[in-house]
Amino acid sequence: MDYEVIIVGARVAGSTLATLLGLQGHRVLLLEKAHFPSDTLSTHFFRAPTLRVFERLGVLDEVKSAAPPLTVLWNYIDGHVISAPVEAPEAHLRYFLCRRRITLDWVLFQRAKQELDIEVRQGAHVKELIRLNGRVTGVRWTEADGMNEASARVVVGADGFYSTLAKSLEPAYETRSPVRRCMYYTYFQGIKPLDETSFAEHHFLGNTLTYVFPTDANLTLVAVSVPISEFASFRKEPLKRFRAHLNSLSLLAPRLHKAEVAAAVKGAGNVPCYQRVPYGPGWALVGDSQQIMDPWSGMGIDHATTHASLLADSLHRFLCDGAPWDVTMSDYRSQARKWSEKAYRRTSTYAADLRPMTRAALQKRGLS
Repeated sequence: MDYEVIIVGARVAGSTLATLLGLQGHRVLLLEKAHFPSDTLSTHFFRAPTLRVFERLGVLDEVKSAAPPLTVLWNYIDGHVISAPVEAPEAHLRYFLCRRRITLDWVLFQRAKQELDIEVRQGAHVKELIRLNGRVTGVRWTEADGMNEASARVVVGADGFYSTLAKSLEPAYETRSPVRRCMYYTYFQGIKPLDETSFAEHHFLGNTLTYVFPTDANLTLVAVSVPISEFASFRKEPLKRFRAHLNSLSLLAPRLHKAEVAAAVKGAGNVPCYQRVPYGPGWALVGDSQQIMDPWSGMGIDHATTHASLLADSLHRFLCDGAPWDVTMSDYRSQARKWSEKAYRRTSTYAADLRPMTRAALQKRGLS
């Protein structure tokens, strides 16, 4: 075999997995169709689970150096404010971060390139899988110099929601629910802060949710999640609908008077919730290629990094310790599902209507 592992996709899940394998001395080929630095559709908010993984990679200080730590979780629910300090078992990880993917993915990709056992190829478009006796044994891809191919003991799809590998492999869905919401976002400069402390703001109004997260480059990410029934109007006039929604938020609208929109309004209305079978003979999936959740809950990066960490440990046992493939991959699947179960169920349950969740939060505090 040319490599022990070929990873298709070098964004959060792929570069994280590659680095963790490289740290353990495994020969890895990391393929990415884009050329970094490169942006992608994402609201890029993450919590302690991702901070732990970044600490393991040795990039936490670099990641947090450019974006303010969000130390207060602040919720405004139909006229009521509920706020609390961010909690985590580790005192030094009691904050959230929001860093743009054009810079975050670059940091992770550069970290992967530092490992001597990792070879990276950008502008690499995977065209097909190589199979032998029903087992995936490699990939063929195109670059500027033409068609290439390589073999490996394991091929991993970390290529996101539109995964080429998942499309080719057609793994079964373990759970699946339809699209319930759409989300649009942009960046502002000059939003007046609520306080001197950096807040992770969540404005709930009926069945809508608006995030306000300070991010890197002195920008603030503002994202709006609304029922899918509003997708057509948002897609037709995204900036107009976006501003109209923000103007309906009593504790946000006045703070936008002197703020400037710093980027185009982007969004999507095609993200369901699903979990796919994450492995088979010679292959595995990680990140959005194997599990995706409606972005209203902002959990995608936390799940991608944690699942990549779990997969790296399982692959090491297979590659180095001689553990059986099906045993190690079954462990990966069960650990990933156990870790994700509560958040996945909550996200898919309330995607259609956030109001039962927010009513329960108010009732718990005697505010209903």
